Amino acid sequence: MMDNQIRPKIITTTTREGNTYLLNYKLLIKDLPELADWWPGMDDEERLHHRLSFSQTWGMRYQLGDLYRAGRLTAEQEAELAALDDELLQHLDEADLCYGLNLQSAAQLFTWGTPLAQSDKVIRTSIRPRTLNEIAPALVAIGEKVPA
Repeated sequence: MMDNQIRPKIITTTTREGNTYLLNYKLLIKDLPELADWWPGMDDEERLHHRLSFSQTWGMRYQLGDLYRAGRLTAEQEAELAALDDELLQHLDEADLCYGLNLQSAAQLFTWGTPLAQSDKVIRTSIRPRTLNEIAPALVAIGEKVPA
């Protein structure tokens, strides 16, 4: 029985397409530090180009989550996806600068599906105080709902 949250197209997605999605996601993440260095000197057209590319790749990442939840990724693809998600979280400061991808947005990885959620590895990420200020009310509300 298929999880009704997974789109029907995933049934026909091949391992090769999964590899293509992973490659695009990998290139986006690997380019982040260099792109962030160049970002302040870019004109609006260059920035728009990179943001459009990000939107397309972020859509592929969403599909990777569907594939993961449907059990359609190989063990190697799952391992790569977990490593890439971890690396993205490590470069969240650059992702926020270039794409507006902050902690709240990156947390979507865990609702879309990531093998990283099954890991006991400690995730390290940089968080700006203003981001903590924005998410603090939600974190406090969650804490209040959990009995001590």
